[in-house]
Amino acid sequence: MSPCPKCARQNADDALYCDQCRTAVSPDVPAAVQEDPCPACGGEVREVPSILALCSDCGIALGEGAGEGAAAPEKAPGAPPAPAPAAPEAPGEKAACPVCGEGNAAGAPLCAGCGIGFGKSRGARTCPKCEAEASGDQCGCGAILTLAKLLDYVSPSVRVVCSVCKQPFTVDRGECSDCGGETLPADGLRGLASERR
Repeated sequence: MSPCPKCARQNADDALYCDQCRTAVSPDVPAAVQEDPCPACGGEVREVPSILALCSDCGIALGEGAGEGAAAPEKAPGAPPAPAPAAPEAPGEKAACPVCGEGNAAGAPLCAGCGIGFGKSRGARTCPKCEAEASGDQCGCGAILTLAKLLDYVSPSVRVVCSVCKQPFTVDRGECSDCGGETLPADGLRGLASERR
């Protein structure tokens, strides 16, 4: 098992993409190499989709990534695994995501932890469940993409929410029966939903 550089979920060693956030986790996925070397050690810098550029030698996070199709840094044979990158610190206060608790910069469009959209959906994005391009509040496969849409389904009886497809469940369960994703407590969501009503 190897950890995802974006969400730290453990994935099978032969996985190409993280089964939680769909970030590339294999060196077999093509990666863009940045022109400038790592300022810390001089190593080759490869981009990781949707998160950061990482130095292949020392694992230091170096800024925004290029998006889909890039890969995690390749490891030299026998080298120790590179540490997972730290989330970039944004200036200002961080607000906790009501779904997963991840701290996000004020005004962030999506949660860096679970990927839920905080505002109205703008344009197409990759569905965390089926990986199809989806727009709006909900994908055709049923995955909920925005917090506003999720709150429509949250009632006082909801106990947990799937971390991948955001389906709410009224019984405590560790795994989503729809997509197999881990579930998260819905305590914060219940409070938000009751405030809306």
